[in-house]
This record gives sequence, C-alpha cells and structure tokens, in this order.
Amino acid sequence: MPNLPDKPSDANSPARRVSSAELEAVIRRATELQFARGDVEEGLSEAEVMRIGKELGLEPAHVRRAMSEVRGRVREEKGMMVSVMGPDTVRAGRTIRRPAAALGMTLEEYLVSCEFMVVARRFPDRTRYLRGNGMGAALGRAAAKMGQRSPMLDLRQVDVHVSPVDEDTAYVELSVPLGSVRTGLTVGGVVGGGGAGAAAGISTAIMFADPFALIGFPILGAAVLGARLIYRGVAGGVQERLEAFLDRVEHGELPNPAKKRPEWRRQLGI
Repeated sequence: MPNLPDKPSDANSPARRVSSAELEAVIRRATELQFARGDVEEGLSEAEVMRIGKELGLEPAHVRRAMSEVRGRVREEKGMMVSVMGPDTVRAGRTIRRPAAALGMTLEEYLVSCEFMVVARRFPDRTRYLRGNGMGAALGRAAAKMGQRSPMLDLRQVDVHVSPVDEDTAYVELSVPLGSVRTGLTVGGVVGGGGAGAAAGISTAIMFADPFALIGFPILGAAVLGARLIYRGVAGGVQERLEAFLDRVEHGELPNPAKKRPEWRRQLGI
C-alpha cells in the first residue's frame, strides 16, 4: 500500500476569519442556547458584559456606549400603520463628551428656562417635558424666537433620556411622539377622502411644520398618498430640529439660562 501524505495539521492551515455579521449571529445564538437551559438565570450583569467584551477584544468605552444606546431604545413599532405612514415617534441620539448628571441638568435648565417647558413626568429611564401654558410662557417663547440666534425646538412634548457611558461621557436620546398627527392625517385621508377630514389632519400637522411646506400635496384624488407625504415631511422636519439641537448641545452652543433675565420677564414670572 503506497504511503499517503500526512494530513495537514490545523496549525499550518490559515485561521478562518469570522465576519462582524457572523460574530453577531454566533453571540446571539450562543446566548439563546445558554439561557434555554432552565437552571441558568436569564440576563447578565454589567460586569459580565464588560468581561465578555474584553475577551472579544472590544474597547471598554465602546461596550459601555453600546449598553447605553441599547437601553435607551424603545421597542420598534409594528403594523400596517408603520408601513404606510411611518413610525409614530421621532428619535435622535448622540454620545456627548460630558458627565451624565451635568448634561441632564443642562438640558433641563435649557428646556425650562429657554423653551418654556415644564416637567410633566419623571420615569426611571427618561424625563418628559411639555410645553408650558399661560400668557407668560407664550410671551416668553415669542420673545425667545426673536432674540435667539439659533432656532428653538418649539415642541409640544419631548422625552429626554440620559445615561452614562463613562465618567466623562453620556448618551442622550430625544424622542417626540407624533401619534396624534399621524392618526389625524390618516383619518383625514381615508375617511375624509380629501374633504373636511383631511383638513382636520392638516390642521394638526401645521402645529409641527411650516404651513407653506404643506402646499401642493395631492390630498384630493390621492388622499392616502398625500397624508403619507405630509406626515413624512412633518416627521423629517422634527428629526432635523432634534439633530440640530444635539449639534448645539455637543458643541456647547446652547444659550446660558443663568444669564440675568430682563425686568419684564421677572415681572411676568417667566
């Protein structure tokens, strides 16, 4: 029997590279298999996640940032309404080189003092701000629009989530619900068919968008398409405002609320 060549050893063969997509799939599947056992407690501590990331060769700062971003996410909306019109909430997030506590205080001071919003709810993971009511708040917003070099957010509601990435860095996410706008436009397009129902939807959208930007959308004869175009235009405008605001936060360009207020503002209590 002729001598056969020896089987090449694994040591001499080139190591197979695992792509980032494959790595993600392997980790996800291994986690599913691990927690499928009934005797294993579901979930991992932050320390365990950091240790696993280190063993995978990941930078600790990247792992902490990823945990902050994932915790800040809200479960994605599903259904026909999302497919036709788009999500009911606009979100924008940014990692900013500033301690989380200081960043949260800066955002609250600005929203309360410069945007004339009030704290409506404090949830474990976020704070909800609503537009302040009353003549003083209305006058304050009007004066701020004339006096500020940068445009205001000018929103009816915004949720702010701030979480630490490390001692000097934080992840912030802003979210604005547009469910009422989407519903109004959808009902106006489908039920109103371009008539009074659509007009009601547009009147709701005007609160979030420049009315001139709504001119020319095909409400009549293509009501649903028109409602969809209007809603996506409104959502896009809000998204742009949030991103521009985060730009100013990141570069320290927000107005300083601690500056001395004019006498008329002190008299009005705004």
